[in-house]
Amino acid sequence: MYLGFNMYFTIFIQLVVIHVIHSVQTDTEACNSFCIPGIPGIPGNHGNPGTSGPQGLNGEKGLKGEQGMKGDDGRNSLDGIPGKLGPKGPQGIIGLPGTNGVKGEQGMKGNNGRNGLDGLKGQKGTHGLTERAGENGVKGEKGEQASQKKSAFTAIFHSTSPGRHTTSPMKYNSIITNVGNHYNKETGKFVCIIPGVYVFQVTSRKNNVSGAKVRTRIMKNGDVLIATITEADGYNSASTMVVLDLVSGDGVWTQPYDTNHNYYTAGDFGHCSFSGFLLYAA
Repeated sequence: MYLGFNMYFTIFIQLVVIHVIHSVQTDTEACNSFCIPGIPGIPGNHGNPGTSGPQGLNGEKGLKGEQGMKGDDGRNSLDGIPGKLGPKGPQGIIGLPGTNGVKGEQGMKGNNGRNGLDGLKGQKGTHGLTERAGENGVKGEKGEQASQKKSAFTAIFHSTSPGRHTTSPMKYNSIITNVGNHYNKETGKFVCIIPGVYVFQVTSRKNNVSGAKVRTRIMKNGDVLIATITEADGYNSASTMVVLDLVSGDGVWTQPYDTNHNYYTAGDFGHCSFSGFLLYAA
């Protein structure tokens, strides 16, 4: 808007100058014919500005200017924008310890721990100054040994084979042991003299006759207590044992089961035997 006004004002001034020059030329030509030219008058005042002329055409778009250099981030500028971060400062002085806190409440009692391992056995201590071992006393006289009750025996068939023995007490003809003489060779029975607990054992040997069988019982006062049996072919033996609680006068012996189980034999390579002994007196 300001540029257009200047342009119109310039045109106006040019027109005024042209008008003045034309007037002077006209006056001069008239004076040249009839009079002498006078002294030029004082220039008049500038006229009022003329009206605005029509708007000119838009000029061509100017070229794009080059991009300016990038400025810094302005942190160090004087316009108040923060400057760049400075280097890290040194560590400050350690502060004074704070005051102790309030003591907390006592916690709940924990579970009992497991027992520890047993410690090593300590060394044997020595006698103190006030304790001294006393001197050995006089050796006492030898005491009398208590009387021990004894009863034991072993009887066998050796030189004579029992053969087909009858169903009756077996009379073993050879005595190996008979402590107390409580086994009677004539009857084949053991008779209890010392009440107590006894152990009895019997072994019977069978001959090699086909189909032969041996079955021997241990009897007490005529009652069957226990028995042993062998029915295998050839020479075979069988044995058994029993523990009995006897009183004085009890009798113990062996005898065949029956006449079908009495195929006995004996010799240098095998025996029939009957043994017993007192385990402890009552």
